[in-house]
Amino acid sequence: MKILSNVPLKDKTTFKCGGTAKWYAEPADFLEFATLLKLHKGKLFVLGAGSKTICIDKGFDGLVISTQNLSKICFDGDLVVCDAGVKFENLQGFCIKNALSGLEWSAGIPASVGGASVMNAGAFGHDFAESVEKVEIFENGKTSILAKKDISFSYRNSSLKNKVVFRVWLRLKKSSSQEVEEEFLKFAEQKQKNQPVCMGSAGSIFKRQENVIPAKIIDKLGLKGAKIGGAEVSTHHSGFIVNTGSATANDVLSLVELIRQTVHQKTGVVLENELIVLE
Repeated sequence: MKILSNVPLKDKTTFKCGGTAKWYAEPADFLEFATLLKLHKGKLFVLGAGSKTICIDKGFDGLVISTQNLSKICFDGDLVVCDAGVKFENLQGFCIKNALSGLEWSAGIPASVGGASVMNAGAFGHDFAESVEKVEIFENGKTSILAKKDISFSYRNSSLKNKVVFRVWLRLKKSSSQEVEEEFLKFAEQKQKNQPVCMGSAGSIFKRQENVIPAKIIDKLGLKGAKIGGAEVSTHHSGFIVNTGSATANDVLSLVELIRQTVHQKTGVVLENELIVLE
């Protein structure tokens, strides 16, 4: 396994901007993954699909381990077991092929299963926790399996943070391939219509709170279309910040802070950022 130096993370994240990782590795299997985790003693970050991650322009002075090669999907009895690096688009194809329902809402989300578990990814009133049955984690030099009852899931959050996810077992429902595919297409069309899917972004930047929908507040305060450098509050959906093509990580993070400060000053609401910042 090669450990590379000074690897640009803008090529590994959906925002398409930011600095480099001092060290970067893509383990081929779980043995290599576990070996890296055991041996490395410095700063460490495990990167999935990079859909909620941005690295500061100065770079990350540590090791980034990508799960992209850990991409196996198979059956374990009546459960579907996915390696941490399985991307939603591949899981979608598996569900259609095997007539499995329950994840149609995830159409178009550029996430990996590991990251989706940790962040409890969701859309259209659904979240990943609905389907999770158990999770294999690596912690304190060894692996263990947590049942769903031993994991605390909440809105875009879970007790899996600060743990390394290896595998996830999902309980899905039998359906028909045609119905599953039609539902995936329906959600994909809604996403295409309502979100800036063709531009670099990290999806929704701020978490919804009880009675607080960030996009509506941002709209009301006239921040839709606000720009700093190459970063812009999307004119398509103001809950998104997009890279118009030349954004730096500093542009994005400065715009995030401008929105947070403006919303707090004008409304008293403290918006919570969903973005993971590597620094």
